[in-house]
Amino acid sequence: MSISIPVLCYHNVSDVNGHTPEMFREHLDAMTDAGWRTISARDLLAVTRGEMKPPKKSLVLTFDDGHVSNWITVVPELEKRNMTGTFFALTDFTVPGGVRTPETAPAMRHMREVFRAAFIDGDFSQFINEGEIRAMLDKGMEVFSHGCRHQAAFTNLIPLAPLGDPGAHWGGWAVYPGHQDGWPTFKAGSGYVHDGFWPVFEGRGEPRFVKRSEAERRAFCRRDFRRSIKRMRELNGLDEQLFCWPWGQFDPVAEEELKAAGYAGAFTLERWSNTRGTDPFRLNRLGVSAKKDGKWVQARLRMYAGTTSSRLFFKKYRKKPEISSVLYATDSNKLSGGSRQMVNNIKAMADMGLKVYAVVTPDTAINGALDPLKGENVEVIHFDGFSQYVQAGKFLKALIAEKRIDVVHTFHNRAYKMGVLARLMGAKFRLFINRGVISKPNAVFFLWTALSDGVIANSAQCAEVMRKYWVRGKRLNVIYNAYAGPDLGEPRPRKKRGTRYIYVGNSVDIKGFDVFLKAADRLCQGGARDLEFVGVGVTDDKLAKFDDIFTPVVRERYRNAGEIPHAEVLDELRFADVQVISSRKESLPNALLEGFDLGLPAVCTRVGGIPEVVRDNVNGFLCASEDADCLAEKMRLLAEDPPKRFALGLAGRRVVRTLLTPEVKGRNLMRVYMGERLYEPLPIEDMAVPEPPAEAAADVEEHPHEHGPR
Repeated sequence: MSISIPVLCYHNVSDVNGHTPEMFREHLDAMTDAGWRTISARDLLAVTRGEMKPPKKSLVLTFDDGHVSNWITVVPELEKRNMTGTFFALTDFTVPGGVRTPETAPAMRHMREVFRAAFIDGDFSQFINEGEIRAMLDKGMEVFSHGCRHQAAFTNLIPLAPLGDPGAHWGGWAVYPGHQDGWPTFKAGSGYVHDGFWPVFEGRGEPRFVKRSEAERRAFCRRDFRRSIKRMRELNGLDEQLFCWPWGQFDPVAEEELKAAGYAGAFTLERWSNTRGTDPFRLNRLGVSAKKDGKWVQARLRMYAGTTSSRLFFKKYRKKPEISSVLYATDSNKLSGGSRQMVNNIKAMADMGLKVYAVVTPDTAINGALDPLKGENVEVIHFDGFSQYVQAGKFLKALIAEKRIDVVHTFHNRAYKMGVLARLMGAKFRLFINRGVISKPNAVFFLWTALSDGVIANSAQCAEVMRKYWVRGKRLNVIYNAYAGPDLGEPRPRKKRGTRYIYVGNSVDIKGFDVFLKAADRLCQGGARDLEFVGVGVTDDKLAKFDDIFTPVVRERYRNAGEIPHAEVLDELRFADVQVISSRKESLPNALLEGFDLGLPAVCTRVGGIPEVVRDNVNGFLCASEDADCLAEKMRLLAEDPPKRFALGLAGRRVVRTLLTPEVKGRNLMRVYMGERLYEPLPIEDMAVPEPPAEAAADVEEHPHEHGPR
């Protein structure tokens, strides 16, 4: 069996964290007792080139990050045993300074705090300095580059401990331009290898996250590698330089830039043989955890001392594909609630830095909503062959190959069938089916979903309906709709004699317009005064079918707005006081969120997904389906108690401005696209607002949004 040279990877050695000095000494003694000797990384490079025969029982010891313990503790222990080590320093953290001793060195700190001090405070005292590097070189050690600053990137958007929490990964400090305890953190990986998600503040306290482009990452790699190699040549005086990949992560883009910068080779954390012919940019290493003892080290050295055994116990790094482009498709010809949410998704993804494609029919009303979004990140593609399924599948397959699309998210049935057929034809992409209605799916819907990567519902109730009809639970995700309309400002307390109730829906039975009229009648019959009722979405010609319940007392207080453009719907909501949703069946109406943003408390029936965003006495009230008496009672309560009405409306505003923003929805979509299953309830109770004192209502305003009289 031919010889392979094991390479072991250590980091810091201290009693605070990492390997303890006692355990590290045990490891070194285990190596020498078993007859192993160390060689340099440059010797290993010569072996891979065929310039040097691999010595028997030889190994390379490497140490990442350049912690001061490498000089204070590691080098003396190596010297005692006539061993050598290869150290990888962070060049931006290597500052001028003299050689320190155990007495003059700073107290050892946890590496989390070491990196925090470097990134936030500019304190590099816990890293080896220039004088210590020169001393290490004089003692026969090697020092090469680990990059400029161990730059991290957020590789996904699955929330972890926030910055400032003891459990937060130190990589967050490399990503953020400062520190605030509440800032969210996510999984950290190499900034060389991952495009990643980066915080953008835009004058706000909370960041939104934008994906860096591959071109931007390449430019970062180019600058970093060139600056780092220049600095390291100044420090070690060598023309030929080696590199160590942070986290052991690499990809073709970063490797290409590393070679262009002039490096001769690179160490990974892959496990394989190191022998003649090994790619010098794939030098293999075995990470040594702090809990492993000397016997474990001896066993692993034997395992990786021969080419056959080292290849048998291999470990290869495979970067998980990043999502850079998303295609949304629908065959709908109208700008329905679902279509508006698709448009919102497109904007959210584009704002996050992804390339987005929209496949729609040439004459759909959705075009008008898409026109303002067209640009560098959004491309609209017209297609009118959705009903010809085979043709549609071929079209999508070709489009995916041409545009290099990673994810397809479909709305409405012909679109998801097109997606499934494209996959069956061999197209490679992740497919998601959107469903935002409570009604029973068709009998074979579950078969289509089985060929997708997931189904996205806009409420848990919607998802449960699909589960009832055999859609597998592991494919179901809940991503709530987002409010993406205009911000008319924070509502303010107001006092006026009348109360205006608004219904937004249509005349079909499941929307419960008749229940709204019955509740309005009971409210009027109970002696309530100064009431107004507005109906939006019910055309005048449909009112006749409600003649038997449309009482005179309601008629004289009722105004029918009819079917009006969406902008006018928002205007009607803006001048209302309470929104009433009296549906018999509902998923999650967009109008509810629009009313929340304008500070309207909601009085609703407890159907569909409504209870998931409305809580009694938090941001509205809930009643049983068709319970007009309950609706009337809650409507009366809000008419008689303006401070409560204001507090509940403000809580609704907080729901949409905190939990249901486009940024939150965009993050959640990316989480699902990247393989996470989301099925989390909304913490509506956390949005509760204390009722203001009664005197607050005395600040009379005719309208909570200063847009002048109506």
